[in-house]
This record gives sequence, C-alpha cells and structure tokens, in this order.
Amino acid sequence: MKKILLFLCCVLIMSQSRAQDEEKTSFKKHVALKWAPAGIYFGKITVGGEFNLARKSSFTLNFGFPAEKTITRNIDNKDRTLYMKSFSAMGGYRFYFGKKGMKGLYFEPYVKYLDNKATINTDFSIGGTNQAFLLSSTYTGIGVGAQLGVQILIAKRIVIDWYFLGPEANSSKHELSAQQTSAGPAWDAEAAGDAQDEISNFIKDIPMIGDKATVTVDAAQKRMATNYSGFLPGFRFGISVGVRF
Repeated sequence: MKKILLFLCCVLIMSQSRAQDEEKTSFKKHVALKWAPAGIYFGKITVGGEFNLARKSSFTLNFGFPAEKTITRNIDNKDRTLYMKSFSAMGGYRFYFGKKGMKGLYFEPYVKYLDNKATINTDFSIGGTNQAFLLSSTYTGIGVGAQLGVQILIAKRIVIDWYFLGPEANSSKHELSAQQTSAGPAWDAEAAGDAQDEISNFIKDIPMIGDKATVTVDAAQKRMATNYSGFLPGFRFGISVGVRF
C-alpha cells in the first residue's frame, strides 16, 4: 500500500510539473494595436499599443495626435464655432485577473500627459457696449491614475477594450484669455473694471478653478486673462477597438 501511495504521489508531482512546463512553453507574446474613436471629439486621433510581458500582464502605450475639431452652436442668437485640438501621451502597466492574458477583467495604473488648446469668438460688455473678443483656452497637465476595464477578444484577433472606472489626480496649468478684436481705444479705468467683472463672472462656475484662478486685465492691450495652477481630479472611461497580432 505504501508503495502504491508513493507511486501515485510521484505521478501527481510529475503531472503538475509537466503542466507548468507546458503552460510556460505555450506562452506567446502578442501585440495589439488600438484606436479610440472618442478622441476625435476632443481634437485628436488616439492610437495605442498593448504588449504582453507575461501571460497575465501587459505594458500599454497610447498617443493622441492633434486633429482640429470644430463645434458650432447658436449662442445669444449668433453662430459660434469652437476650435479645439489636443495632444496626449499615456503609459500603463496592466494586470489581468483571469487565466488568460489580454482578455477579461484587468487593473491598470498609469501616468499620462495632456495638452489642450481651444478658441472661440464671443462678446463681453465693456463700457455698456457689447464688444467682440477672441476667447482662448490653454490647458496642460500631467497625472497618475488607475483604471478597471474589460477586454474582449473575438476570434483571437479582434480587440474591444472597455475601460469604465479610472479616477486620476493631475498637476495642471490652465490659462483663459480674452482679446478684444473689435475696434476702439484702450480701456479706461471704468472699462477695465467691467472687463475684470466680465471674466470673473465667466469662470466663477467652473469647478475647482473658478474661485481659485488669478484674474489680470491689460487695459492698454484690451486683454483680460485668468490663470490657475494646481491640483485637478480627473476620470477616465471609454472604448477602444483594434487588432491583436
């Protein structure tokens, strides 16, 4: 009986060792190339890659290249067109919870950089008269975050990547400037006061920024601006599609 038990133990150990060896030898490295359609709405074309480092872990790298987006809306009975473009870069390390790599539920810490620029023509009331302005926004930020997502493989080739929960923290800089484009003399003290009130009221409802931004007015150049530098929270979610090789 002891010999039989010993024999069975040996067989079990050998079978487990063989299974582990087969698992190691059957591991294949893959690369997935992806595209995030929603990036177009934010003025960029977002493409990326995923490279599996081990069976259940991958390195991801994504870039958003500027592609100007225009959005036209009727505001105050005038058609206003917003011009926007962005550049972004992001790298992450992804761990899959399932038995297979590049498939199923995953957790991914990441670091990212974003540069966004936007312009639109608008009006502000200066000295009791509506004046035309070019409003410009510039944002830059670098941040860290972590996201949960699910990746689906169709026919072992087509990739659908859904990231649905991605809180992040960003160190950000934002400048909003308004340059008067209509003709007229330099602002006097009253007009400069109107300009400061107008830009302050414009940004006061912007979360996290409105009550912390610094407001400046250049009466000679007929220009007003706000500046903010500091922490901003963020949230990442979306879908990308691609092909695995």
